[in-house]
Amino acid sequence: MTPVTNRADIPLIPTPRLLRADGSAAVLAAIGRIGEGAAAAACDASGRLMRLIRRDLEACAGLRWRAGRGDVGQCAIRLDVDAAMAAQSYRLDVGRRADGSASVAIVGGDAEGLRYGVQTFRQLVRHSGPAVPVVHIEDAPVLPVRGYYLDVTRGRVPTLASLKALVDVLELHKYNQLQLYVEHTFRFDGLGQAWRGTGALGADDILELDECCAKAGIELVPSISTFGHQYMALRTDRYAGLGEFPEQAGRPFSLIERMEHHTLNPLMDESLALAKRLIDQYAPLFRSRRFNICADETFDLGKGRSADRAQAVGVGTLYAGYLTELCSYLGERGLQPMMWADIAVGHPQALERLRDKAILLNWQYEPDVDESRTALVASTGAVQYVCPAVHCWNALLPRIDTAWNNISRMAAYGAAHRAEGILVTDWGDYGHVNDPVMSLPGLCYGAQCGWNGGGDCGQAAVDRAIDRLEYGVEGGFVDALRRASACTTFGWDDAVRYLELDMHAYDHADHRPVLNGDVAAFCDVCVGPGAAERVVGAADVRQARGRLLKAFAARVGDAGVRDAELMSVRERLGRLLGGMRGDRVRFGGSAMLAIEGVAAMNWAGWHLLRMHGIGCTEVRGVRVPSAEETACRLEEWAEAMADAWRESSRESELRRVTDVAWALADEVRRATKAI
Repeated sequence: MTPVTNRADIPLIPTPRLLRADGSAAVLAAIGRIGEGAAAAACDASGRLMRLIRRDLEACAGLRWRAGRGDVGQCAIRLDVDAAMAAQSYRLDVGRRADGSASVAIVGGDAEGLRYGVQTFRQLVRHSGPAVPVVHIEDAPVLPVRGYYLDVTRGRVPTLASLKALVDVLELHKYNQLQLYVEHTFRFDGLGQAWRGTGALGADDILELDECCAKAGIELVPSISTFGHQYMALRTDRYAGLGEFPEQAGRPFSLIERMEHHTLNPLMDESLALAKRLIDQYAPLFRSRRFNICADETFDLGKGRSADRAQAVGVGTLYAGYLTELCSYLGERGLQPMMWADIAVGHPQALERLRDKAILLNWQYEPDVDESRTALVASTGAVQYVCPAVHCWNALLPRIDTAWNNISRMAAYGAAHRAEGILVTDWGDYGHVNDPVMSLPGLCYGAQCGWNGGGDCGQAAVDRAIDRLEYGVEGGFVDALRRASACTTFGWDDAVRYLELDMHAYDHADHRPVLNGDVAAFCDVCVGPGAAERVVGAADVRQARGRLLKAFAARVGDAGVRDAELMSVRERLGRLLGGMRGDRVRFGGSAMLAIEGVAAMNWAGWHLLRMHGIGCTEVRGVRVPSAEETACRLEEWAEAMADAWRESSRESELRRVTDVAWALADEVRRATKAI
C-alpha cells in the first residue's frame, strides 16, 4: 500500500496509509438509511456497527438515520465485506451526489477491517458533523496486534464504567487488545488479607468487561503477577514465608519498596502452587486463550532463600525453570503464555529456554531507545510485542515528548523486526496520582504508531489531530500539556522519595526517626553517580533528605521562574477551555487541576530547600507564597484531586495518595519553624 498521496486537513487517528481528498465536502441528509450487505451482516450479526454510526450521526450532526439490511443499494451509507482484500484492511469512499448529498461506502476485508473502516468514518463525523469531506481511503495496519496495558493495582482501581469508557476510546482508535495489570486487586480466594480495602475487581466486573470488549472487537487478555511483584501477597500471614526475604514481610508499607522486589522463592513448591491457583481462578473469566503471567523485575531472585541454588546453577536457569513449568501448566489448559521479556533478555540461557514457550513482551521506556533488544529477541525466533509507555506515572502531567519518542521508535523497531504487536503501557507507580485522562495523548500516539509502524507522519501533525478530534480545539492543548509538564521542579516522585526516607519508626535510644536504608539506596540510584554525598550514607533522616534535595537543588530552586511559566500556560488553557463543549470540558478541567497541583508542589520543594539550608535561585517578578500558604494550597489541591479521583476510580489507595500530600504539607509548615 502506498503512503498518503494527498494530506487533506482531516484529523484522523491513526492516519490512513492512503488518503485522497480534493478539499470538498458532501452533506449527509437529515434523514437516511444505513445498510449492510449480506457479508457485512454476517460479520455484524447484532447490527452494532450500524448503531455506532447512527449514534454519532445523531450526537455529532443532529441527524436521524435508521439501520437496515437487504436492498443496500438505496442506502446512503453502505457497509460490506470483500474477502479478496487483506485481513484487517478496509476501504472508505465518501462521494458527492448530484444534489450535493453524501454517499458513503465502507468495505472491509474481514470483520475487523469493516470495524476499522467504521471507526474512521465515525471520526470524520465527530470532527466535521454532517458536512463530511469527500475522500478515498485505503488502509490496513502494519502491526497485527495493537494493545493497551493499564495498571489497576498500584493506586487506582477504575470503576467498571470508566473501564467501559476506555474500551470505547480504544475501539475508536483501532486498538484490538486490552490487558489490566493485577497483582492483588482481584478478589482471589485465599488472598483477602492482600486485597481487602483496595476496591478490588470481582468476577462480575471481569465478565461484564470481557463482554464489552468482545462487542468492540477487543481481546481482553488476563494478566497477573505470578513471580515478581508479590508485595501485598507476601505481606499476608498465609504467604509471607514464600518470598526470598520472608523476614521483610512486616516492614512498614512503602510506595517505593512496593516497586523494588518481593519475589516468590521458586524452590518452594507452594510458590508454584500459589501461581497456579491464581491462574485457575482468573483464566475462566475471559474469552481470550492468552494469559500474561508477567514475571518481570524479579529483583530478589537468587539473593535470598534461593541464593545457594542460584550460585550453583545460575539465576537465569532458576528463572527459566520456574517459568517453563508454569508455561507448561498453561499450555495443558489450552492457554498461550505471555510474559515480560526484561529478565530473559538479561540471561541468555533463560532466553533460549523461553523463546518458544511464550509471547515475549519486550518493554523499553527510554525516549532514545535503540533497536538492539528488539533485534535480539527477533533473532531467537520468539514471538514478541514491543512495549513502550504513555509516560504518565509519578507525575500530575504527561511527559508528552518522551512518550512520542519512545512509542514511535518502539513501533518502528517492531515493524522492522516483524513483531506480532505493540502493547502500550500505562503504569501507576507511587499511587497512580495522575488523572487517567492525562494518558490520552500517549494512547493516541500508540494508536498512530502501532497502526503505521512508527511516527512517519510526524508528531506535530498527530498533536494537531489530537487537539481537533479529542479536545475539540483547533490547536494548542497538547502543547499546553507539554509546556506545563516541563515546569515541574519538585514532582510527585520527588515528594514520595523525600518522605519515605523516614522508616515511620522511632529509635528511642538515639531519639530520632529511623532512616529507611532501602529507600535511601534507591534515591542514590535516582540521583546518579555524580552526587558528592550519598543519601544512603547519611547519619539520619534529616541529613538524608537534605542530600537528596541538594542533588536536585538547581531544578527545585527554579520554582519562581517556572511558576510564571505555569501561570502563562494556565491562562492559555483557560482560553482553550472556553471553546470546549460537552464532555470535552473535563479534559480542560483536569489539566487546570493538575497545573494547580504542580504549582503547589513546586513551591513546597522550594520551601524544603530553605528549611535544609540549601540556597535557592533568587525569585524576581513573582510573589513567593509563605510556607503556610503553600501548605494550605497543597491541602486544597489534594481535596479537589480526591473528588476527581472518585469520579473515575474506586476508593482503592486514595488515602495513601492523600497521605503523601498531607505529609508534605506538614513538612512545609515545619519549614517556617526551622528557618
